[in-house]
Amino acid sequence: MDRDQILLTHPGTSKPKFLELRVDGVELHRSWWTGTGKPQGRTKSFDDGDAALEALEKIVTQKMRDGYALLRDVAATEPGDVVAQCATRAENGAAASALHPDGHTIAVARGIPGSRIGIAGSDVQTVDLRTGVRQVVYTNALQYSLIHTVAFEPDGSHLTFTVRDTITMVEVSYTVALATGQVQSLPHTRPGWDTDRRRMLVVDTDQAVRVLGPDGGSCLDLPAGKRFQTTAALSPSGRLVGLTHDPDNRDTEYDLEIWDVDTGQRVLAAPFPFPAGYQGISRRFDKLAFDGTEQILVASGATSGCFGLSVESGALCWAIEDERDGYERLADFALSPDGTLLAAAPSDGPVTVHDVATGQPLEPKFAVPGEWPNWYQAVGFSADGRFLAVGDYPGRVTVFRVDGVEFTKPGG
Repeated sequence: MDRDQILLTHPGTSKPKFLELRVDGVELHRSWWTGTGKPQGRTKSFDDGDAALEALEKIVTQKMRDGYALLRDVAATEPGDVVAQCATRAENGAAASALHPDGHTIAVARGIPGSRIGIAGSDVQTVDLRTGVRQVVYTNALQYSLIHTVAFEPDGSHLTFTVRDTITMVEVSYTVALATGQVQSLPHTRPGWDTDRRRMLVVDTDQAVRVLGPDGGSCLDLPAGKRFQTTAALSPSGRLVGLTHDPDNRDTEYDLEIWDVDTGQRVLAAPFPFPAGYQGISRRFDKLAFDGTEQILVASGATSGCFGLSVESGALCWAIEDERDGYERLADFALSPDGTLLAAAPSDGPVTVHDVATGQPLEPKFAVPGEWPNWYQAVGFSADGRFLAVGDYPGRVTVFRVDGVEFTKPGG
């Protein structure tokens, strides 16, 4: 997606700085100014228009790494367009991101580049999508740390995330109060909530999966003695828990289970229903999610494709397929707040949107504009469903406006 004009903003130290780039035929015009100061300009000619556009994107790349950002007024942005784009100097890209409930701030987890030994740790920083101001709220100096499952509290006051040591695979979750910067460790990892935030799904350090109620007491403790792969999901109502067994340490013939939190009973235990031609792929799933009706459980992994399962029977409802090799390997997926749409991010992009009930792909797709190679890593909706954030390598985050987009079937 080529851009022939772009305005970048830097928060500066005392006054914001601006850089406007515009391609007119074979000429690239550059203007820059500080605050309300007088613009300065420069023009350079190229052999053809494509070379001028390429030069524009290279400048955008470098300036975004230096702290500039593309920031647009949402009200003046058409549905489906980019409302913000920023970047960090990341070593392992934007490993995870989350949009604040107010839609004006995004949290980005990244790997910190080291001067001599590669990755020098990980951090979480927030970016104000109105001003471009950034703030690091957490840093982990461990070279082999990875931060994931980033999420804001419903009122936006706190940010919760999980840090994994990729050598020992030990995980610790933290919460940070954004007003004060105070960071506290949690007694459990990978917290997940129901829609009303009355129940919380947690994984303890001994890999036990539990559901906690509003008072912090346990509503469900899954039976001891079973080793679960720590991939689980709580349904929107908080009534059901879906999980998968660790494929390397299974002690039953079942790949997945669904439990009723209120009764404490297992309501489904089934082998994964791979369709013909899928038998050779991995059964390790990185992410699970229930649709809004709680009739479909979505399961996906970087090496296993993306599938929709019947909560009632465990039967396969649909599989997201790729025309090139049969099934789609996704770097990440996310469901819309109402659980009706699925945003799927293949590692080579673009982001596609699907009807969760049928798996049907919809138009339009969301391709990240810019000069960098397409290596998509993370995708997520805002809590109100107005925005879609896409993280790619090596540390860029692009926010699209999705409210007002009319999704249709291809060719419709």
